[in-house]
Amino acid sequence: MNHYNIENKFPYLGIPTFYNYPHSKDLNGIDMAIVGVPFDHGTTNRPGTRFGPRAIRNASQNYGIYLDPKYGAYDTELKKHIMGGVKAVDYGDVPILPTHTHTNMSMIKATLKNIVDKHVFPVVFGGDHTITAPLLEAFDVPLDVVHFDTHLDFVDGSENMKFSHSNPLKRASELENVNNITQIGIRGFTDFESNYEESLNYGSKIITASEVFKNGTSWVLNQIPKSDNLYVTFDIDVLDPSIAPGTGTPEPGGLNYFQMKELLINLYLKGEIKGLDIVEVNPLFDVSEMTSLLASRLVFDFLGSIF
Repeated sequence: MNHYNIENKFPYLGIPTFYNYPHSKDLNGIDMAIVGVPFDHGTTNRPGTRFGPRAIRNASQNYGIYLDPKYGAYDTELKKHIMGGVKAVDYGDVPILPTHTHTNMSMIKATLKNIVDKHVFPVVFGGDHTITAPLLEAFDVPLDVVHFDTHLDFVDGSENMKFSHSNPLKRASELENVNNITQIGIRGFTDFESNYEESLNYGSKIITASEVFKNGTSWVLNQIPKSDNLYVTFDIDVLDPSIAPGTGTPEPGGLNYFQMKELLINLYLKGEIKGLDIVEVNPLFDVSEMTSLLASRLVFDFLGSIF
């Protein structure tokens, strides 16, 4: 193949859409749409994830220069091109209204529903983890959820805190279309025993970070039940803060890049992936864009296995 003409596509030029995909609201004939949700009103610790979608897009410019419209990107480790021929757009952001949490939940759901109803694969950038509950509501099919996180996110808040980043999986467990939940990478001191028991009582499969290290990624994948439809929610703090410091509630002892990549790129073996969100990227606490760059790379690795 000919070398892709990279003239005028350097990372510091142009409008920073994800991997330089075109910005468009037109979903006709589109396979995949990226949408940002700059919402961090549910944060209980360090705010700033509202800037996550833009930071991930900016960081992706480092790779977007090498994305050939026809062949995709060449993965030197896999020794093949990925994402070739995939018709994708950067859909832009949900217009979040500050302090209007319930209104924002409705707008998040409506935006995603517009995408999935057109049979377009959604890739959602948060924002804090609150956004996952309304995203799941947008699907009309039964879903199993694969949840990568440090935290269980199963706190049952009061009515004033019904939606926060401490309870999206609790809210998910209440949805009629959500069945099995597998929670991977759990660790640390920021979950109460009652949260752990409530997750187990629902029927969640909980896999701690130390179990990932001890047993390996193949073992972890074997613990995930097969399903017709899978939804993946990926909190960046599942990774160790040494490689992903830009997050609101970091916790030592997290997964590394290769473990995360192996888990993500093999999830297609467990069922059809229906959607993905990546949340809790906080550029205000990042170092040299490390976290944003890692997020953009892992998303693209994952998409390469799906498409």
